[in-house]
Amino acid sequence: MKRKLKIVILWVLILLMLTGCWDKIEIEDRAFVMAIGIDLSSSNKRYVVTFQFPNAAQITKGTSGGGGGSEKPSFAVSEVADTIFSASRHISTRIDKALYLGHTQAIIFGKDVVENKDKFQQVLDSLDRSYELSRKVYLLVTPQKAQDILLKKYEMEPNTGAYIRDIFKHYNRTSRFPTIDYNKITKSLHETNGNAIIPKIIAGKDEIKIAGSAIIKNYKLAGWMEDDENMGYMLLTGLVKGGDVAVSTPGDEERIEIPFNISNVIRRRAVKEENGKIIYRVILEVEGDITEYTFEKQMMKGDLLNVIERKTSDEIKKMTQKAINRFQKELKVDMLGIGDYIEKYHPSLWEKVGKDWDKIFPEVEIKVDVTSHVRRIGLFR
Repeated sequence: MKRKLKIVILWVLILLMLTGCWDKIEIEDRAFVMAIGIDLSSSNKRYVVTFQFPNAAQITKGTSGGGGGSEKPSFAVSEVADTIFSASRHISTRIDKALYLGHTQAIIFGKDVVENKDKFQQVLDSLDRSYELSRKVYLLVTPQKAQDILLKKYEMEPNTGAYIRDIFKHYNRTSRFPTIDYNKITKSLHETNGNAIIPKIIAGKDEIKIAGSAIIKNYKLAGWMEDDENMGYMLLTGLVKGGDVAVSTPGDEERIEIPFNISNVIRRRAVKEENGKIIYRVILEVEGDITEYTFEKQMMKGDLLNVIERKTSDEIKKMTQKAINRFQKELKVDMLGIGDYIEKYHPSLWEKVGKDWDKIFPEVEIKVDVTSHVRRIGLFR
């Protein structure tokens, strides 16, 4: 009996080893989507979904030494449908491959999508349900049509998804847009009842630019942040890793524009309740370099170095104040993380104010102290 049982187990194991994947799709039969654009149709009732993917045939030729030929390096195909899921399925009637979203680098929303609360929520729900889509994909909003961005061909990088991914890799050189992915954005939307900051993308004649942000309030576009305002927001929320601040100082004959290149930012926060009013303080210690050799001799004159540090601090404070005014006075929405900070580090205070935080936030006194230090000068000749 034991011998028969052993034989049965052996056959079962052999059969399991011989079993293939019934739903396996060969790699040459897949269309690897690198970027997705989502717009609304002219009637605002249906979606226009654009899928951009590389030309795998040309890539194969290039790696095998056959030359590039005249084939396009990438393709973009648009489909009009009632849902995002339907659009991805209907595409199969126009291309001879199965769409695969596992390598998607970016999803671009047209302005008309994020202006429509119901449609935007439907899109987010569809994306949440996708098991293929990486949660590290970048989300962006454009004031243009997302379709127009993906249908263009760019000389620097014909693959728009890869182009966007590579720009995000170097965000710390400018800090003009937040490097936040799908995970962080959707977490913000869910935890704040529909509030988030999403990077803005626009297309020029031969290139794309990612700078500034779209402000989403209650699952709907509430406004745009430009470069300096966006940098102020990033300084207040601890997202700045680099970038530059231009300051003007008196020269021998005329004013001189000097770039202060940020190398490090230390952020400290504190909160207290005083006479029934919440006071939130942010202390920023900014370190950086003056990297223009032409200024090296002037640095040694008088207290010019101190002047540069003071003016840099003033410029940074102006940026942060613009961001504070936008969120606290204009939009009345806490995108600065003050409520989250109080909840984590001052739970007893949060018990008092948490329920009415939306009403209390606009009345919070926000103080920002900035100290700038020049660490190196004249590095480039």
